[in-house]
Amino acid sequence: MPSSISRIADVLENSFPLSVETQPELLAHHLAEAGFTVRAVEYLQKAAQRAMARSANTEAIAHLTHALELLPSVHDSVERKRARFPLEAMLSQAMIARYGYAAPKTRDALLKAITLIEESTESTRKFAILYGIWASHYVASELVKQRSAAAEFLKEAERSGDTAIKCVGHRLIGTTHLTMGELAAGLRHLKQAWALYDSEHHAVYGYQYGQDIGASTLCYLSWALWQLGYVEQASRAATEAIALAEKASHPHTLVYTICHARGFMDLFRRCHEDMRVYASSVISICNENGFLHWANCGAIFNGWAAACGEQVDRGIEMLDEGIAAWQRGGARLWMPMFQMLQAQAYAKASRSEPALKAIEQAISACQSSGERWAMAEVLRTKASLLARAGDGKRAEAEAVLLDSLDIAQRQEARSWQLRTACDLSRLWQRQGRNGTAHQLLQSVYDEFTEGFDTGDLLEAHTLLLALKPNLRWKRTDGRKYSVGTSRKT
Repeated sequence: MPSSISRIADVLENSFPLSVETQPELLAHHLAEAGFTVRAVEYLQKAAQRAMARSANTEAIAHLTHALELLPSVHDSVERKRARFPLEAMLSQAMIARYGYAAPKTRDALLKAITLIEESTESTRKFAILYGIWASHYVASELVKQRSAAAEFLKEAERSGDTAIKCVGHRLIGTTHLTMGELAAGLRHLKQAWALYDSEHHAVYGYQYGQDIGASTLCYLSWALWQLGYVEQASRAATEAIALAEKASHPHTLVYTICHARGFMDLFRRCHEDMRVYASSVISICNENGFLHWANCGAIFNGWAAACGEQVDRGIEMLDEGIAAWQRGGARLWMPMFQMLQAQAYAKASRSEPALKAIEQAISACQSSGERWAMAEVLRTKASLLARAGDGKRAEAEAVLLDSLDIAQRQEARSWQLRTACDLSRLWQRQGRNGTAHQLLQSVYDEFTEGFDTGDLLEAHTLLLALKPNLRWKRTDGRKYSVGTSRKT
């Protein structure tokens, strides 16, 4: 019987190449039955590659798991070890797409794969594992390990001389700096990463790193630019990221990029009007392809948009469910921002106690994880909640705003700094301290060189005129304004 099955397998392999190409798992089954384990494993690996190319990651995981289960029957230990690494490497990538970067199953696969790396290991697979280790620490908010993994990746990338891998290395270092609130350093590395990217030759790397390496670089570049106050450049980078993702025709790249370059950019800009549409699109793509991690992110965006609109209670419910699912997947990343959204939604529903609890959790998350890029905005939100509590909390609110301003100044986070300066100036205005308020806000406003027609800068300009109504003044870009209007003169 085995020899008969072997002959069938040979016929399939040699005489029907089209069938082998489209259904390698069928040949793998016959080869395994015939005892040709190494050949069976090769075809299961090919089947997994085909599945991953169409984002059928559950199917890929099944093929790879089956292949790993077959390996112990390979008697040659060298051959067995050589065959195992690419399987473990591919399995970790499929797990990332299916369950998320920090899910226990993903981390187990990554840790198994990294122990198999040797000097002779194929560089593309080695770097895919090193990237996965970094991403796992990133999503789990393990900042010390994340920083170490990023440095190790860039060191190895520089040794390799591969431009695409160096692009990824600088992106990881840049993202790590950004997470810590070291925005200028983050921007430098992200610009280096983007300068190294070649869309024509680097598109294939999307399958090794989970998403197109250029789109992911632009996502974080847009974040750094926005926080540093280059709001128009940030918008262009985000738009280009979406264009790259759409061109890639890779579902995981698309949902990754929508969440970063549309979802978070709209959170930064406090724009919710279109969010439910594309959040629903993210959820739909994720459900179709089995991307649990990004489906949870889409659910959070969907909840926030609903809460900002006319469905506050339903939005809070959706936010709570999305954040709980995010954490069940092992993710701790972005919790300060997500808990801040919860606090804002609770406040809108006049639920002051849970709002204050959520914002304290956000502050605690910043402090415990080291994820400090949104710390100034979290503190500003806390101050606004305290101000709602009445005059008895005004002094505390002022102290929190001063802390927020100090952090934003040290991080050079001009966009957060402007928002805090507006709140602090309004508070001082109510105290009759118009001169001090104007001096503060003007000094922050003058740091901007672009984006004067965006919401935050228009709001700041209006407030400046209210603080000194008799003053005719000139903006840093040379355009003058008449008193009490934003019309150019």
